[in-house]
Formats: sequence, C-alpha cells, structure tokens
Amino acid sequence: MKYKYYSTQRPVSAGTYPKPKDNPAMLIHNFNERQYVGEIGRLAWGYIEYDKPLENEDIDGYELIPAAFFS
Repeated sequence: MKYKYYSTQRPVSAGTYPKPKDNPAMLIHNFNERQYVGEIGRLAWGYIEYDKPLENEDIDGYELIPAAFFS
C-alpha cells in the first residue's frame, strides 16, 4: 500500500516535504502548474508518495493534504 500526500502551498522541492529516516519518499511528482485535484477537493502543486504513513506532525508541519490510500 502507498500513501500519497498533496502539496497545496508550493511545488515539491528540497526542504518542502518530510524525509523520515525509516520512510523515504518513493515518488515525487510536480504538476506543470497548480491544478485542481478532485481526490482532495482543492488545488495542488504536486504530490509525494511514501510506503508508510507520515506522522501528523509532518503532515501539518509541511502543509500536506493526505489522499485516499491506494495500492
């Protein structure tokens, strides 16, 4: 199972997403421009995928929006 988090405040780049030692980002994807994402019901710049869920402090601290979980 993968865990996807959307970045709604800024494009995903160095220093804009959490890097837990035991849960590295598996995929980082930026859109060409901010776009509406129906899955979260708002605009986003891109997303990050992890193999394990992030801690709430990381989600809030980096202003990420969790998506529905997917395989």
